[in-house]
Amino acid sequence: MSPVLITKILMGTLGCVPAYDRFFQDGVAKYKVTTQEYSPESVLRLVDFYEAHNDRLEEVRRGMKRDDLIYPQMKVLDMGFWQIGFETS
Repeated sequence: MSPVLITKILMGTLGCVPAYDRFFQDGVAKYKVTTQEYSPESVLRLVDFYEAHNDRLEEVRRGMKRDDLIYPQMKVLDMGFWQIGFETS
């Protein structure tokens, strides 16, 4: 099973890590946020990034509420960096 598939499954079921697909990887590479490979080090760098930008990201996350559910923090990063990667391709 590929790392991309593993991270897509984890994102879809638990929301605990972003899906490390091509566009997400391109997005994090553009801003040098973390490595492009799924690893504990990479995820910890994403956590550090989220904490450094917590106020703005939490405001975005609260605005993305669906019914009574709030998106997981890693889903916010997944969508944001995916969009950046998509736009730069």
